[in-house]
Amino acid sequence: MSLSRVPTELLQAILAFALDEHPSPGEILCVNKTFLELGQPLLHGHLHFHSINQLILFAKGSAPLACAPRSVVIALAGGSADFEVFRHLMGALKRCQRSRAIAAGPTVGHSTNGDSETAQVALDLLSLRLHSHSSNPHLGHIYEALSLANPKTFVWRGPDPEHHFSTAIVPTATYHLICAISTWTVVEHITLTNMSFPSDELGVNTSLSRGAPLLPPLPSLRTLYIGQATLLPPSSVAAMLARPGQEALESVRLVDTYRHSIWGNRIRLRDVEDAVGQLRTIGPEQRVEALERVRRVVRCEKKTERAQGGDNGDAVGILT
Repeated sequence: MSLSRVPTELLQAILAFALDEHPSPGEILCVNKTFLELGQPLLHGHLHFHSINQLILFAKGSAPLACAPRSVVIALAGGSADFEVFRHLMGALKRCQRSRAIAAGPTVGHSTNGDSETAQVALDLLSLRLHSHSSNPHLGHIYEALSLANPKTFVWRGPDPEHHFSTAIVPTATYHLICAISTWTVVEHITLTNMSFPSDELGVNTSLSRGAPLLPPLPSLRTLYIGQATLLPPSSVAAMLARPGQEALESVRLVDTYRHSIWGNRIRLRDVEDAVGQLRTIGPEQRVEALERVRRVVRCEKKTERAQGGDNGDAVGILT
C-alpha cells in the first residue's frame, strides 16, 4: 500500500516511531511534504537526543520550532564522557526560548520578546540518562542548563544496567542539581538514581550533613524516588518531611539507598524515624506529626542484591 493512502493517524504513529529511532531524524522529514508537515510537530514536540552530536546540531539551529516542546529526553549510549553536555543542553533550551519569543511576536505598543526569551521552558518531562564526572570542571553548567526548564516530571538515571552499582550523579553534580530544582515551580514527580550526595561527617562544603532538608520547598511535588544513592543522611529526609509547605508530597521511595557507602547497611524506615527524634528545629507536637508523616509517606526498599557485604541477609522488598 502506498503511504499516501495510509490514514493520517496511523502515519503519525509510524513517523513518531521512526523519528525516535532514526540517528538523523531530519532526513525522514525530507522524504516529502506530507512527512514534513506531520513529522515536524512530532519531532519538535518531543525532543529526543541519543548522541552529543544531535544535541549540538539542535542547539546551533536557528529556525523556529514547529511547536513548543513538551518533553526533552537525553539518553546517551554508555553515558558519554562529554564534559560539555550541559552546556549543549543549555543551548538547546535557549533555542526553545528564542522560538517561543518569535511565535509570541510583539504586541501592540510594546514587545514581549524579552520576557519570552528569559522565561523558563515549560515541559511535561525532562529526562536524562547520562553520567556526570567529578573531574569535570564545568559541572556548574548543570544549574545553568536545568534552571532554564520548568518540568512537571524530572528523571535523571544512570546509563548502566540496574545490577551495576555506579555513580552517575557525583556529589558536586548533586549540589548543582538541587540548586536548579529550587527554581522549578510546577514539578510533581522527581526520579533520581545512581547518585551520591554532597555529605560528610564534618559538614565541609555541604548543606546536608547538619539536618538540612533534602530538597528545597516544592509545594507541587507529589512523588520522590531515589535509587542506588550513597552518602544520603536520613536526617535530610526527616527534615524535608517535617517542614511545612509540602502537603502535596504523598510518596518518598528510598530504594537501595545508603547513609555511607554501598558496603554498609541500606537506609531503613526506622533510620528516618530515629532522625525525626533528633531534629532540633521542631517542637514535641511537630515531632509527633512529622513521625506520623514519615510512616505514611516514606518507603525504604531493597531491590538489587550485592555480591557481598552490608545487609545482604535481608530479603528483597520493604525495609522497616
